[in-house]
Amino acid sequence: MSVTQHKIPLVVVTGFLGSGKTTLLRRWRHEKQSTDAVLIVQDFSELGVDAELISGDDPTPGAGLLVGRVAALHGNHARENLHASMGKILHEILRIQPKAPLVLLESTGAAKPVPLWKSIIQNSAFSIRHWIVTVDALNFHRDFADGEIFTGERPAVDDSALQLAASVMVEQLLFASVIVLTKTDTIGKSILDQQIKTLQKIQPYATIACSARSGLQLAQLDGIPSPKPERMEKVATFLSQQDHAQAITADVTSHVMRTLRPFHPQRLYDVCQGELGTGLYRTKGFLWMASRADDVLLWQQAGSQVTLELMGLWRAGLLAKNNGTLLAEERDALIAALATQDPDFGDRHIELTLIGQEDAVKRFSASLMRALCNEEEVAKWKKGFAFPDPWPKNLRKQ
Repeated sequence: MSVTQHKIPLVVVTGFLGSGKTTLLRRWRHEKQSTDAVLIVQDFSELGVDAELISGDDPTPGAGLLVGRVAALHGNHARENLHASMGKILHEILRIQPKAPLVLLESTGAAKPVPLWKSIIQNSAFSIRHWIVTVDALNFHRDFADGEIFTGERPAVDDSALQLAASVMVEQLLFASVIVLTKTDTIGKSILDQQIKTLQKIQPYATIACSARSGLQLAQLDGIPSPKPERMEKVATFLSQQDHAQAITADVTSHVMRTLRPFHPQRLYDVCQGELGTGLYRTKGFLWMASRADDVLLWQQAGSQVTLELMGLWRAGLLAKNNGTLLAEERDALIAALATQDPDFGDRHIELTLIGQEDAVKRFSASLMRALCNEEEVAKWKKGFAFPDPWPKNLRKQ
């Protein structure tokens, strides 16, 4: 990877909500060239799930903080205070020893590119190596006619939620030096070829890469030149004339759902089958179901796509599953850790962030609340009742 002399290269990964940014960053963090890299996570939600996922086994930083080599900019630090918070983090990165060879920055999918760009270039010790925009190939095909809505070759959709998403995506694409089409294994080759052709019309200065299930290595982008500052300045000037001062696009809100009670697996499944509307752009977080009480499940929704990932076991589940496999000191440590937790649920809990248009977020949040187990069902769970569970038995593991 070429580096501007004496400057720390910074790779920006942005793209609309749910387009696969965190998946790329989680992969890249373990690649050889990312050893000792610093990660900055800008997250629209107050919850900061992405920072927790990217931190892995390392401590998760609080909002606005750099801990080790991961910085979390979520909530106000990603929105109203982005410029000041980014400036503080960039300054702190310069003091890290050994010196950071690279910075990877994941931006929230609701971010406008100009305020983010301005927050980065305020510190001349960094140079932008790539400005990557991820595009979900399946959603691009289904919701945006493979991009032909953007070029005017197809009429605009009569859906305010998709219109808003399209406007955000166009701004992001205009800023791109690299466009990564993700989830390309979900579409056919002819569709992929059409998407590439259309994206080249929208952003002729960007290199287009594809990422399927096997992912894309950061090293595969080594031969791509860095974006020219004068071109980024020109695009920023154009977009600024359109009143794009806010860091986050208007008309998008977030809500955090927190509860100890489990989901009823069948009702949660039914909600996903019938109540995912276009105005709900993204939900993400951790949950548990009454049928899988031991498992920590990572929930991710983007558009009509829902994925569940098995992240591990709750402490309460690990203790309950102990069949003589735990050492006495391990068992005692678990008991001590659970002593201050709920007597029925232990450390099990649900914490989800919902992002989208306000009405859609409210509707889906209410539907999720109805999918929780009621008191009678919780009592059944305590007695070992077998709840109907239509979810796949084999879940992806990180």
